[in-house]
Amino acid sequence: MIRLTGIARTFLVGGEEVHALRAVDLTIAHGEYLSIMGPSGSGKSTLLNIIGLLDRPDEGSYELDARNVTALSDDELARVRREKIGFVFQFFHLVPRLTAVQNIELPMVLAGIDPAERNTRLARLLAEYGLEERAGHRPDQLSGGQCQRVAIARAMSMGPTVILADEPTGNLDRHTGQEVLSVLERVHHNGGTVVIVTHDPEIGARSHRRLRMLDGAVVADEKD
Repeated sequence: MIRLTGIARTFLVGGEEVHALRAVDLTIAHGEYLSIMGPSGSGKSTLLNIIGLLDRPDEGSYELDARNVTALSDDELARVRREKIGFVFQFFHLVPRLTAVQNIELPMVLAGIDPAERNTRLARLLAEYGLEERAGHRPDQLSGGQCQRVAIARAMSMGPTVILADEPTGNLDRHTGQEVLSVLERVHHNGGTVVIVTHDPEIGARSHRRLRMLDGAVVADEKD
């Protein structure tokens, strides 16, 4: 369960205050499939960064799984983020010198997961995301769709309860983008909470709930 109450975020740009988020109230239940939509500058990515504990609000409170995470230390936030949240980005953010399997394994190495357990998870993830034949390839040897599948597998490696995807198809052709969306939707069908930021109304229409933002505020919240 995600609950945001009165969330505000302001940035100083060129000496002027920019209100990226204005008193946002939002509750996301476990297992929801939600898209966040709106024009550039509407606050979509700022909201996603706060949900993902990559940024802190200036005002308001944030509860994740009934725990108030607003005032946690940086180390505590990093631990909660590692254990509960997986990220998928438009430009993949894979480590260029690492192979696909090493990129997927990286969060588990940093978390100190036992090697035997890492190998078990890796075998499952490679099979689940159709990457067994590409395990030893570096990102520059993979297609865009394969890179994004590696990124999704990496995001799932720690068994998160929430997957946050920021324009996950924005760097892909239409056909490959549809395949990547199907992979994310499988995460949802398996019980995960999926939140996607997108400019594309067609992608937004695939989700079960659509949040529309304008000038840092939620202006519509539609459910199927």
